[in-house]
Amino acid sequence: MQTALTWIIALVFIVAGDLYVHAKSRYTCNACGSGISGAYFETKGVLYHPHHFICSHCSDPITGPYTTYRSSNYHDNCFRNHIARRCTLCNDVIAGQYIVDYWGNAYHLRHQKNASSCDFCDRFVTEDLLKGGVRFSDGRLLCRICHASAIKRIGTAKELMNEVTRHLKRIGMNLDDVDLRLHLIGIKKMQVLADHRSCDLRGVTDYHEEKNLFGRTKKRKIDVYLLYGMPRVEMIGTLAHELGHVWQFLNGRLHGDRALSEGSCNFTSYWVLKQIAPGEEGDFIIESMLRDEDKIYGEGFRRVKKYVEKNGISEWLALLVRDDPRLP
Repeated sequence: MQTALTWIIALVFIVAGDLYVHAKSRYTCNACGSGISGAYFETKGVLYHPHHFICSHCSDPITGPYTTYRSSNYHDNCFRNHIARRCTLCNDVIAGQYIVDYWGNAYHLRHQKNASSCDFCDRFVTEDLLKGGVRFSDGRLLCRICHASAIKRIGTAKELMNEVTRHLKRIGMNLDDVDLRLHLIGIKKMQVLADHRSCDLRGVTDYHEEKNLFGRTKKRKIDVYLLYGMPRVEMIGTLAHELGHVWQFLNGRLHGDRALSEGSCNFTSYWVLKQIAPGEEGDFIIESMLRDEDKIYGEGFRRVKKYVEKNGISEWLALLVRDDPRLP
C-alpha cells in the first residue's frame, strides 16, 4: 500500500514537472522572439533572455538597477545622464511636475517665481540655452535668439513696411500714395502715445487731417509708431496690424466697433504672417492671437477669421466699409 502511494505521489510530481517545463518552453523573449527554456528576466509582465535585456542607450546587458521610460529600459546612470528630461534653466533632472514653453523647453515649476523671460518669445533667459539676454534701456529683455533679428534701424523697418504693403495690395488693401511716416520708439513713449492703456504695446498709429472751409479733407498725415528692437517676424505682424488700421481709417466707417476693428487688424497680421513669415516664430504669434482671451483682440480676431473663412476676403473688406457693419 505504501509503495503504491509513493508511486502515485511521484507520478504527480513528474506530471507537474512536465507541465512546468512545457509552460516555460512556451515563454518568448520580447527582444528576439525566440522561446525561453532556461533562466529569464521579467519586467512588468514581459520576459527576456538575460543577455537580451539590454539598455536602450548603451546596448549593454542590464544586471542592476534600471529605469523604464516610454517602453524602453535603461541603466539608471544612462537614463539620468543621457535620457532624462532636464530643466533648461538649472540642468537638474526633472522628477515631478514641470512646465514646457512653446518651444519645447522644460523647466521646474519653482523657476516661475525667480526667472526672467524674453519679452517677445516667452523663453526663460538662460546662459546655456540662449547665451544670456539683452536688456534695453526702457527695461525690456530679449533673449539672444530674438535679439539676433531685432530691428533697430528705421531703414530696415521701412523695407519691411514696403514688403507688407505689397502683400496687402494683393488682397485689395491698397495703401499706395498714402503719406506714411514711420518711427521706432521705446516702450515708455509708446505708453504715453496710447494714454497708458497698455504695458505690452507693439505699435500705435496716429492720424492727422487738414480740411478746407467746406469740410473736405485737404491733407492727411499718418504716423506709425513701432517698438524699437522688435524681432523681425514680430515687427512684420505689428506692421500688418497697424497698416490694417490705416486702411480702415482711409476706407472704413466702423463707428467705434473695436472688436471688429481690432479683430480685423489681427486678421490682417495673421494673413501677412502666413505669406511672409511661415515657420515657428510666425506660428508662435498666430497661436498667441488664437488663444488670446481678450474680447476685443482675441475674440474679435477669431470672429473675423471665421467670417473670412466662410465668406472670403472680398466680403470681409466690403463689410468694413459699410455704414453700419455687423459681424455675426
